[in-house]
Amino acid sequence: MFEIKREKMKNKLLYIGVICIIFTINFNLVRADFTAKVQRVVDGDTVHVVDKNGNRFKVRLTGIDAPEQNQAYGLASKDQLKKIIFNRWVFLESKPRKGMPYTLDRYKRVLAKIILNGNDINLMQIANGYAWHFKRYQKQQTPSDRMAYDQAEKNAKRNQLGLWDEKKPIEPWKWRKMKK
Repeated sequence: MFEIKREKMKNKLLYIGVICIIFTINFNLVRADFTAKVQRVVDGDTVHVVDKNGNRFKVRLTGIDAPEQNQAYGLASKDQLKKIIFNRWVFLESKPRKGMPYTLDRYKRVLAKIILNGNDINLMQIANGYAWHFKRYQKQQTPSDRMAYDQAEKNAKRNQLGLWDEKKPIEPWKWRKMKK
């Protein structure tokens, strides 16, 4: 009798172990972060990439909003981003959402933080005065990113870097509303 209970317990533990292993494997397969090569820089906060499997993605840099191309510093922002990451392999961090391994915005762009050689490129765009910290979506950021992006913007503004050299730079979200 005792042997039967022991055998059932072993089977139950084995079953639980197998389920845990399957869950762990599946969890690791659905990862949001991936490496890709930047093929095109659209503007100061949007790029086209291709991953190692040949999958192509349009990526919107999270936490920032860069000037539009026909806006002051729009081309400068694009050129700066292009100089840093064009034709380079980068690491993209994105949160899984709605069954996808990454978050998509309403335009079907992957929302991601781009990392190159350990550097947060989104943060660099702000720090060098080529983008605003997009506070409208700051709750989607980690507290440390939120604080770093906010500080970078304040520092760029204080030192009149990039777009902050203008007397009254217009935020891209306000610019887009004015142009509608």
